[in-house]
Amino acid sequence: MPESLAPAPPAVADPTDGDRLDILLVDDLPNKLLALETVLAPLQQNLIKVASGREALQLILKRDFSLIILDINMPGIDGFETAALIRQRRSSAHTPIIFVTSFSTGDVEINRGYALGAVDYLFTPVMPEALRSKVSVFIDLNRKNREVLRQRETLRRVEEERLQRELQETHVRLEGETRRNQFFRLSIELLAIADYAGKFCHTNPTWQSTLGYSDAELSGRSFLDLVHPEDQPATRALLTEITRTKQPQYFENRFQHQNSTFRWLGWTIAPFAAEGLLYIFARDITERREQENEIRVLNQHLQTQALSLKSLNQELESLSYSISHDLRAPLRAISGYSEMILGGEAGGIPAEANKFLKAINTSSLQMLQLLDDFLNFFGVGRQEVKLSQVDMEATTRAAIAALPTSEGKRKITFKIAGLPQAYGDPAMVGQVLVNLLSNAVKFTARRRQTRIEIGCLPASRPVVYYVKDNGIGFNMEHYSKLFGVFQRLHSGADFAGTGIGLAIVQRIIQRHGGRIWAEAEVDAGATFYFTLAGA
Repeated sequence: MPESLAPAPPAVADPTDGDRLDILLVDDLPNKLLALETVLAPLQQNLIKVASGREALQLILKRDFSLIILDINMPGIDGFETAALIRQRRSSAHTPIIFVTSFSTGDVEINRGYALGAVDYLFTPVMPEALRSKVSVFIDLNRKNREVLRQRETLRRVEEERLQRELQETHVRLEGETRRNQFFRLSIELLAIADYAGKFCHTNPTWQSTLGYSDAELSGRSFLDLVHPEDQPATRALLTEITRTKQPQYFENRFQHQNSTFRWLGWTIAPFAAEGLLYIFARDITERREQENEIRVLNQHLQTQALSLKSLNQELESLSYSISHDLRAPLRAISGYSEMILGGEAGGIPAEANKFLKAINTSSLQMLQLLDDFLNFFGVGRQEVKLSQVDMEATTRAAIAALPTSEGKRKITFKIAGLPQAYGDPAMVGQVLVNLLSNAVKFTARRRQTRIEIGCLPASRPVVYYVKDNGIGFNMEHYSKLFGVFQRLHSGADFAGTGIGLAIVQRIIQRHGGRIWAEAEVDAGATFYFTLAGA
């Protein structure tokens, strides 16, 4: 091997470069290919050798090369023709080509090579240092190009990611604005944007459907101009406070409809100082204000009624006192004197007079009983209800024990069917049971076998208690009179009483938050039902 082709010391590969460049060596002489390979081996690149232009072209169709070292003088397709064909392929049109020749070449041929894309010429014998230096330049240049391409790709990706982020942010913003605009347009609330002077900048369609104004009619107009004159001073003061404190405020005022009537609006105004805008949320509250006004009028009416009831109660108190003291005294005197005369203390009297005195005595006693019953009825309404647990079975047995049941040969049977506890005033509940059981005893007087049952309906909520008898009953056509004061469904000659007992029962039940009703059939008994709110 000539001294000029002696191999140089191995070159150290760039540790930062993990890629090897593909370099194509084209020469028809094997020793020249070997010489080129030996010189370039220290550069540690991929050296691919072919012995003809045809082979080079076939290989270039399959892969790309970073540099081609091409012999000009080759049989068949020479170097210039090979270069021309290489340049016709798009992927290899700009691949650097270094021509190698062992003959002297004229200027024309050199220009032809440069025209075909040659970047340099080498003449044999090739100087190893020169060849390595030239190839190293292309390797460095290729590396720099690759680095530029990588940086360009990195910048492209960064820019693409930035643009993608901006696009996404824009998409999110537009989507949000679209949703806000959709909300603004479809909201049933009165939405608006105004400046700090109160002039409308934008309103949603609800203003037109509620108050008759289009966005164009309100734009640039101060909402203060449409506020009721009586409400303007307070509204102006609130607007000043909102812009000063930059805090949202809620207030209510009257706002003019396009038809010149006024509607009540509830306003929430939130300032946005950065833009000098007011965000307005309003709602038509006319119906609510009218209802409040009706309630206020009703309350005034109730207060008036309460005062009237108070006055009436005072009059009833006076009447009760008068009944207890002023009316009872003469009646007791009449009853007492008539009994004394009938007893003979005034001497003998004619039989006819005796008959009249008995009538006077009976009537006075009935009148006293009526007065006592009326006072009892009136007292139930004034008596305080003291609620506690009531043992209904024990209370029922106590009421039965208090009844006058010794009436000749009549047999009275009481049946108590599992009564649950109730919640009420024990004394009042006891009075209910005494009155209902007294009625049952009274209206079963014609029965030799009297049956009275006290029980409750199964699984009833609230608990429904009942008192049932097998007496004479009554006609349900007269039911409306059953619980009336001094109302009687049977003749006083047949059954004693003033007709106020059931009225007292009804008042007690009502004061306990319950209700009472009855079912009956003539000559087939009656059943009285009642509930207590706490039962």
